[in-house]
Amino acid sequence: MESDAEPWWRVRPPAALNGDLAQVLASVDALQRAWADVVRDESSAEFRESRQRNLRRHAIETGIIERLYDVDWGVTEALVAEGLSAEVAAREGGIDEGALETIRSQFEALTFLADAAGNGRDLSAHFIRELHTALCRSQSTFKAVDQFGRVTERPLRHGSWKQSPNQAHMRSGGVLLFAPPDQVDAEIDRLVAFYPQASELHPVVAAAWLHHAFVAIHPFDDGNGRVARALALLVLLRSRYAPLVVDRYSREDYLLALENANDGDLRALTRLFARLEVVALRAEIERPLAVAAAPAVGAGAVDVARAYVERLRAMRDEDATQRASRALGLADEIHRHVETALESVGRDLATQFRAVDPDATAVVFTARPPEPAARWWRAQIVRAARHGGFFANISEGTWWTHLRLTALGQNLRFVTVVQKVGHGETGVLALTVFAESLQAASGRQAPGDAPADGAPEAPVAVPLLTPDSTDSVTLVSEETLAPRLAEIDAVIEQTLAAAVARFAEGLG
Repeated sequence: MESDAEPWWRVRPPAALNGDLAQVLASVDALQRAWADVVRDESSAEFRESRQRNLRRHAIETGIIERLYDVDWGVTEALVAEGLSAEVAAREGGIDEGALETIRSQFEALTFLADAAGNGRDLSAHFIRELHTALCRSQSTFKAVDQFGRVTERPLRHGSWKQSPNQAHMRSGGVLLFAPPDQVDAEIDRLVAFYPQASELHPVVAAAWLHHAFVAIHPFDDGNGRVARALALLVLLRSRYAPLVVDRYSREDYLLALENANDGDLRALTRLFARLEVVALRAEIERPLAVAAAPAVGAGAVDVARAYVERLRAMRDEDATQRASRALGLADEIHRHVETALESVGRDLATQFRAVDPDATAVVFTARPPEPAARWWRAQIVRAARHGGFFANISEGTWWTHLRLTALGQNLRFVTVVQKVGHGETGVLALTVFAESLQAASGRQAPGDAPADGAPEAPVAVPLLTPDSTDSVTLVSEETLAPRLAEIDAVIEQTLAAAVARFAEGLG
């Protein structure tokens, strides 16, 4: 054992967490109720496909987290949307054949896990071994460091506990030791024995506990992180939550949260899992009424009428109407708050830039349904929703607020958008952002772009941000705005700061 190594971490019973997690978990539960209301039939083709998309995303990202391979974002989105085939990947630039085979085996393992969760299978040492075998099926070796510090390739024994000690190097410079090989059986037994107590906790808390406790044992030579993330899904799926995805954009937060957990504080990991659970639930909220109610090809007039009457009934459902009304009211509240916030920060930004440009200005424009301008920014909104992993329902327009900053002849466009999530009236809203630098273009208009504040043509818009799945806020119609304002303000502040920094760099 090295002198600066920390003692290995024994599995401890799950416990309730204090701190500021109550509101975070309450927001998850509000969205989960909305999700459960929309997804009433889990055997439907729409639900199954939505669930498969989430599992495909997890299968891709879980290997990226471990640096097993790298997959371009465009290829990732195509594989998630259409299936794990080489033909789909090729259209977006292609993927290494070995990486695709690894992803497929991981997806099959996650499907096995989802079935086990649905069948109520208990956690056991045998199940954990099975899961490791399935996840690592395409991996024959792993990298190990010998006693002389040399990196070697060793055979990976699928489903077998490790025979040599393993450890991790932490950001602090120390070394974290995992359970010694001769203690693995006992620690896994402790994990399985404590697991039923986790059912008394919130599912997100229980998932964080199980994930960290397993990682602390590190029972296999390799693949422990992939198994731990899959086990977190077991908890969530058994409690009827969506399978969250720790993606490449969350990697640093994830590793830091695990280090905090090693110090005895599970709150950061729980908070991260709650945030990612919101993303997962939001991605599965679908209500494709038009698809569900469409009459079969060749149907008679009476069948056509019956199908569309059923559709109209669904659209006029009293619960849906109430959800829609509450969502509109909440969207208006958010819209007013964002407008006030951007007007204030816009004045401050203009004041700062006047130190180098006396003519610097900041102006705020807004629109909301049913105003015609509420249908602007379609391309940018759809792009941001794709990065967020959800379907943006913009058929009736959105609530947008546009801060336009002008300095040294250059223009920054920062837009926050409140939009409905999912098909139909789900009662779920999402606040997303996008930012662009505007460059003059004679006679040109950016595809899908809105007119520049009433001008006959738009400048060329160069994106300044690539928001990830968590650069947004999701709200449900039953919520009140006040407890979520800090979260909304934080997203706006962080993304606007990043956009201003990129904009200022271009002023040169």
